[in-house]
Amino acid sequence: MSYAVFFDKDGVTYRLPVNPEQIETTSVQANQKYEILKLGQIAIPAHMELKEYSFEAEFPHRPLHYVETAGGFRDPDFYLRLFEQWRNEKAPVRFIASNGIGDDINTLVLIEELTITEKAGEEGDKHVSFKLLEYMEYGKKSVVVVQSNKATVKKEATTPKVNPKSNGVYVVRPGDTLWAIAKKYYGNGAQYPKIFNANRDKIKNPNLIYPGQKLVIPL
Repeated sequence: MSYAVFFDKDGVTYRLPVNPEQIETTSVQANQKYEILKLGQIAIPAHMELKEYSFEAEFPHRPLHYVETAGGFRDPDFYLRLFEQWRNEKAPVRFIASNGIGDDINTLVLIEELTITEKAGEEGDKHVSFKLLEYMEYGKKSVVVVQSNKATVKKEATTPKVNPKSNGVYVVRPGDTLWAIAKKYYGNGAQYPKIFNANRDKIKNPNLIYPGQKLVIPL
């Protein structure tokens, strides 16, 4: 798969209609500084701060030739309403950026800032600047239960992830991507080549699938 950027929320994956020209990742190490007699200032590494991702993306009001979601095109207002809804819910969303070569960005984030610009001569199109902040899940990992003067640790029960079993054929719906379908069936969007290779008679470009297509889902 070529360069592609997605948001995933509640099991639904949304691909950005136009790829950002660049994605900037900021990673900062927090250090504690101390003054030591005869040594001067020293720095002690404390922890890694949360990563930040920033980029600008175009949301055209009509399906131009360079739009990546021609098979399920949505206008800018659809995405802007979606982003505001997620922010109002105060819940994280999964951010995925795949370049088809190296490791993907695949992490939970909060949409910390949104800047929306409409330019003269491009009426109806929206240019949206994103600032995303990495989200780390937190919570108690265990509790101590004291019985008969003996302390035992009760681990929180974890529900194993169960990947849906293939029923052999999947009918593409508006907004679907091979990444999202692979994630649904295999639990990992990076497994999309399995579906692509099994459907080369129907799919010429893994970035272009269309509603109504019947895809074989290999086990």
